[in-house]
Amino acid sequence: MTSKSPFESWPLPAYQLNRKLEVVESSEAANAIFGKAGSFLELLDEGSEAKAKKFLQGSRFSGPVELNFKRRDGNTMLCDLHCNQDSDFMLNLIAVPKDDNVSKVAGQLASMRSRLNDTNYDLLLEKERTDKLLQRVSELSAPTIDLGGGHLLIPLFGDLDSAKIETIRDHILNDVYEKKAETVLLDLTAMDKISPEGMDYLRSLLQTFKIMGIDNIITGVKPEHAKGLHALKATMEMRFEASLAKSYPGGA
Repeated sequence: MTSKSPFESWPLPAYQLNRKLEVVESSEAANAIFGKAGSFLELLDEGSEAKAKKFLQGSRFSGPVELNFKRRDGNTMLCDLHCNQDSDFMLNLIAVPKDDNVSKVAGQLASMRSRLNDTNYDLLLEKERTDKLLQRVSELSAPTIDLGGGHLLIPLFGDLDSAKIETIRDHILNDVYEKKAETVLLDLTAMDKISPEGMDYLRSLLQTFKIMGIDNIITGVKPEHAKGLHALKATMEMRFEASLAKSYPGGA
C-alpha cells in the first residue's frame, strides 16, 4: 500500500475527481457525512446535478458554487463547493457547509421587511428588531471554521466597509483567540467591494494577528482587490494562494 492520502484526513468534505467526474479520493469527513459514491454527481440532490456538471466541466473556477448534497441520513445539506485543477488534470474539491443560521436569519429578515412594506403598525419596534437582525447577518458574514491543526478558515462575504468592520472586528478576534489559531486563512472568494476603510481594517487585523503570533494566508483574491492588497504587501508580510485547496494542502 502507498502512504495515506491527504484527502483521508482532511477536516472538511473533500474529493479528487478525474475528467469523468468519478471519485478518485475522498476525505473521511466526506464519507461520514455523504457516504461513498463512484461518481461525484451521485452525491448531489437532483436539482444540483446539472449545475455541478456545468461548473466542473468549465475551464475556469472563479468562485464557489452552491450545491445541495445528499446526506447519509436522507436529508440534504447546502454547501459552497470550491474547486481547482492540478497539473495532472485532476479536480480537487472542498465542500464548505453553509451555516444554517445565515439562511434562517436572512429568511426572518426578508419576512420582516415585507411586513414593513404593508403596514406602519408598531413601526419603531419593527425597525429595532430589523436592525438587530441586520447586525446578526453581518456577524454571520464572517464565520470562523476550525480546520484542525491550528488552522482557522475565515471566509468573508459581501462588501467590507466601515459598518461591517464595527460588527465583525471583535467577533473575529475573540474566535481566533478562543480557538487557539496558529494560522488564519482569509478567503476573499465571496467578498465584493473593499472600501478604503475596509483595506485599513485588513491591515490592522493582519498586524494584530502578527502581534498574537498568528500566521496569515489570503486566498480567493479578485482582480479588483489586487491593487489595494499589493499596496498592503509593500508595508507588511503577507502570503497569498490562488485557491483554498492550495492554501491548506494535506489537512495538517
